[in-house]
Amino acid sequence: MQHSILFDTDAVYIAIILFISMGISLSIGYNRGKKSQRVVSNESGILGSMVGLFALLLAFTFGMSGSRFENRKNHVIEEVNCIGTATLRSDIYPDTSRIAFRHDFEEYLDARIMFYKSVRNDSIINISLKNAEEAAKKLWKRASFYGRKREYLLQGNVMLPALNNMIDIGDANNALFSTYVPETIIYLLLAFAVIISFYVGFNSGFKKQIDKIYLLGFSLLASIVIYTILDLDRPRRGAITIKNEIYLMEELKNEFK
Repeated sequence: MQHSILFDTDAVYIAIILFISMGISLSIGYNRGKKSQRVVSNESGILGSMVGLFALLLAFTFGMSGSRFENRKNHVIEEVNCIGTATLRSDIYPDTSRIAFRHDFEEYLDARIMFYKSVRNDSIINISLKNAEEAAKKLWKRASFYGRKREYLLQGNVMLPALNNMIDIGDANNALFSTYVPETIIYLLLAFAVIISFYVGFNSGFKKQIDKIYLLGFSLLASIVIYTILDLDRPRRGAITIKNEIYLMEELKNEFK
């Protein structure tokens, strides 16, 4: 799992720190603007361009985190379907083999549920990955063993592709849950928010008028959007998670009872 100061800090705290920093930057900019002795000029066009650029950067980053979240969610649903399909295909084997397959599928499903439900515990994540790999190997070994027998050729032709799809989608999900929006972009977004706040405050001070409600709303909305970006990109914690998709996997587990 990725570890850094930014990633390890809760998104709520980052949003609060950003909101306070933007307020301080606005105040500093306003005070500097009031003391400015420049000739009065209309710089609203330049400031509007800066705000537009900030909005574009917000939209770009939001799109990145949103698409990653959707990919993770859709892939979990696809994995549930693949596990369910492979489990059902074990019913075409004789009872003794079917029971053994079901046992291994249950172990694999337990490991995958553990992987998704582990919040940020590296040791639990590593254990779940190891258990899932061992269960997948047992399933593949058993299916390939029967697949080499002439009397089980039909069953092997059905089961082996299903297992292959199940393992492939599991590996894809492992990768998806280990990739995030590059931190450089997040740092750029945070820095841009503070810098743009300074220039908005400076422009207000230069004009000797300030709309506190407008500036408060600007800082609050920017902080909320950045919080949402961070929350979308952290599926294991926060307000926006994949609990519903994990519930589908737990429902599949109940079919083994």
